[in-house]
Amino acid sequence: MSNDPAAPAGGTPRTVLMCPGQGAYLPGALRHLGEVPCVARVLRAVDTHSTALGGPRTPVGRLLTDPAAPDPDRLVRTDPLGFDLATYAAVVASATLLLDLAASPVHAVLGHSVGDLAALTVAEVITLEQGVRLLHVRDRMLREAALPAAGLLATDLTDEQATDLLRAENLPQVRIAARNAPGQTVLAGPDEQLAALRSTIRALGRRATPLTSRTAYHHPLLTEVHRVFRRLLRAQRVAPPTLAVYSATTAGPARTPAHLRTVAAAHLTEPLALHRTLHALRRAGFTTYLDSGPRALLSTLARAGLPGCTTAAPARTPAGLDRIRHRLAAALR
Repeated sequence: MSNDPAAPAGGTPRTVLMCPGQGAYLPGALRHLGEVPCVARVLRAVDTHSTALGGPRTPVGRLLTDPAAPDPDRLVRTDPLGFDLATYAAVVASATLLLDLAASPVHAVLGHSVGDLAALTVAEVITLEQGVRLLHVRDRMLREAALPAAGLLATDLTDEQATDLLRAENLPQVRIAARNAPGQTVLAGPDEQLAALRSTIRALGRRATPLTSRTAYHHPLLTEVHRVFRRLLRAQRVAPPTLAVYSATTAGPARTPAHLRTVAAAHLTEPLALHRTLHALRRAGFTTYLDSGPRALLSTLARAGLPGCTTAAPARTPAGLDRIRHRLAAALR
């Protein structure tokens, strides 16, 4: 891992490692990698720290190495903390492995939604223990907030189309949660309003897919949770990043301790603008975008938003060590 968070000057190509959020949980996603030392260390550490805090019901190590573990929808219903911890552990473990295997330097990390916590961990701004503790505290806050049933809906609408539709349908409680790509906008709001909107969108011949989520992230509904979480973060020690830290909530890198703490809480209420962040990265000279998730979610969005860039998802399942090495070498050659 590089000790210099600044990307190289001049015309040197730059590589960014992307850390996805909730879509990063798949049962048994790391089943072919559980014995790899750096992966095993992450899984063991997450379970050790989590057990010391009293949960969750199912060890993360089992969720990520057993293909028979609960699917995302079931896990988020029955053990939402386990879902959050498994998402976090999967991304940190995969990103750590990619950094170990990369033959050329990786210069930055990019967090997407709750993937910001993984990105901060990979850049050594926070420790694994801090990340686990923050997720435990956030879980308690969400449970105690007595929030209404709410969630996220992915659509193939443009930003402008989604804005016009929300205005026409008079749904002020539904907000744009993420502008991911020119043809992918995510909406957040109460379940009953999202259900009605889903029917309307499909009647127009467009796609609308509910996302696996315990609540409506990136929405003012979580304002009070965000306020308390930010207050907690002010007491957290943050270290200087070993890689430049970008977030889909802002265009530029987070450098100061205050900005890094802001990134850690942004997924609760701040809308994502991944398309904007990707263009800022391209202007900064980034040419290669590596997805550290078990699917090719962020690499697909990067390819859609930045035609001509190099994208890869080396850890997408099924992936053993040799396959990851091959995919990584092809992307970085």
